[in-house]
Amino acid sequence: MARTLEVTFDASGAAEAGRRGRVVCVVDVVDSATSAEAALAHGAVAVFGAAPAGAMPPVPVEPEGPAKRAAEAAREHGTDVVVAAEPRVGPDQERLARAQPVTDVLAAAGVAVQVVPNQGAELPSLVELRGRVLVVVSTTGGTAFDAALAAGAPAVCFATTARVEGRTGWQVADLGAERAAALAEEQDAGLSIVAASANSADDCLAAWEIATRLIRGGFLRP
Repeated sequence: MARTLEVTFDASGAAEAGRRGRVVCVVDVVDSATSAEAALAHGAVAVFGAAPAGAMPPVPVEPEGPAKRAAEAAREHGTDVVVAAEPRVGPDQERLARAQPVTDVLAAAGVAVQVVPNQGAELPSLVELRGRVLVVVSTTGGTAFDAALAAGAPAVCFATTARVEGRTGWQVADLGAERAAALAEEQDAGLSIVAASANSADDCLAAWEIATRLIRGGFLRP
């Protein structure tokens, strides 16, 4: 099929893209996507996003879905799951409560889990990530990821333009674009770049930057 590329916004944009069977790439610079990129840079074997308990976006979310995928990935790789949840700074009880829809599924699947603060590029300083699965539970990026899957997206990934240890922001942007393009090719589907929050200049500008890199890299060429 002809390749198509679009930039859209918020969980509602992610869900609408998912309903059309498009691969979705979620850009959430401040936390989720940067946590995901940092985890991959430090050897995480898979990364997912999920909405927190109590999230009320204008589209359906099913955090149990990403949790089940994380459990499957953990079993496949013989590992456990790290859940990075909000608040970044605050009581553990609040973080655990927000992550509960995910941790309940993991516990039922018999997969060990560790809940830590969602710290973006600093996440690897808090927890060992090599060989482990990460689920980012957050209000914007995690919710957009979740909404895309709930709506039927064949694949979802994260991308960012923030620096992580050992990589410049430009290198990170290239990696995100390459990851998204590979998924779209694998699924033989159109690609939607989703700025996790239309109210965040960081997310919107980064989404356009990644889309531009895809175009320059030849994603739309026959």
